[in-house]
Amino acid sequence: MEAPPPDICYCRKVGKMTTSWTDSNPGRRFIGCERYGQPGACGYFIWFDPPMCDRAKVVIPGLLRSLGRHETEKTRDDAEIKRLRNMNNVLFAALVATWCLFVPCALMVWLNK
Repeated sequence: MEAPPPDICYCRKVGKMTTSWTDSNPGRRFIGCERYGQPGACGYFIWFDPPMCDRAKVVIPGLLRSLGRHETEKTRDDAEIKRLRNMNNVLFAALVATWCLFVPCALMVWLNK
């Protein structure tokens, strides 16, 4: 999609395109003052995308919440995988250490017979 022509806000600065993630306008882009949402912003605001249908306003927020849950679960799963890999490394080191002690002791017993 082509970039829109620059909109000049009431501060006489080039407007900034931003995406709304509210439940009533999920994913809908707008152009506003570069300081939009901050103290001292001039209040310039214009929608870039057309309004969404009512169905999209219901479906998109649900999908975003679902995505957020999956990302949280993935983060938790990644942490568990890391913990298990660390535990595996510790257990492997313990096994190697045990064998390093066991083999010489077994050889000493076997040779002294």
